[in-house]
Amino acid sequence: MQTLDHVQKQTTIVVDRRRFGLVLLAFVAGGAVPIQLITLSFGYAQYLKSAAMGPAAIMTAHEFAKVYVPFIYLPALLILVGIAWYSRRHYPDVFRRIVVGLACGALATIALDFFRQMGVLHEWLPADSTVMFGKMVTGSSNFTTYLPVGVLVHFLNGANFGLFFAFVWGRQRNYKRAVLWATVWALILELGMMTGPPMGPMVGLFGVRHAWPQLFLVTLVAHIAFGIVLGLLVQHFLTDRERGHIFSFLPGGGQDLAASPKEPVVEQMPTTPTVSMQKSAE
Repeated sequence: MQTLDHVQKQTTIVVDRRRFGLVLLAFVAGGAVPIQLITLSFGYAQYLKSAAMGPAAIMTAHEFAKVYVPFIYLPALLILVGIAWYSRRHYPDVFRRIVVGLACGALATIALDFFRQMGVLHEWLPADSTVMFGKMVTGSSNFTTYLPVGVLVHFLNGANFGLFFAFVWGRQRNYKRAVLWATVWALILELGMMTGPPMGPMVGLFGVRHAWPQLFLVTLVAHIAFGIVLGLLVQHFLTDRERGHIFSFLPGGGQDLAASPKEPVVEQMPTTPTVSMQKSAE
């Protein structure tokens, strides 16, 4: 019995590690790599090339993006698609976190854009991010070329932020906690946006050199709206099988690995010695 238990334990550890490696790869390919397209491209332009803002900054950022997109960004997204396809059969909870996270992040971006567009219309923001992203990626000044690409990159960013949240926090005990943690995540994003590239070098910390405090307030409200919607949607669409934070994916982290929705885990009750009817009859 001890030998069988030992073999089962070792098998579980192997599965744990394989699953954790898959989650880590999805986390990087679907979260870190796509999210860094904007910060790395504009960081290259603003910090290394000293092009703080304007068309010069966008075209300098394009020098970095034209290499990053085909050789890192797009391959990472293809890897994420492959992980989702593989996980659908072997690790359904991982698959659901990927799909739900991406979809809910993209939908929550609509809530963010409702407030972001107010900043664009009132010129509180220095530029429309979809225009800026589109020109950065394509290097084109043709509206029909850069705008669709900019919108796609913008919503992919929101989707990747949603995937990040679904993996790190997962389903919570209730909607209140889900909204709380999603809002915390959105505020972290707001902090990064207002201090890092491209916004930080462009308008100063928290927008003090552009339209203070309107710029800061409109982006703050936009990100809070993003967090609230993201938390509600992720909590609604994830199931109890996707409950648990990112550390639960570590080997021995506590999540059931072999179970799938079609094979629920049944806890076996301890058995007690009994005397069969046949034995009694004898």
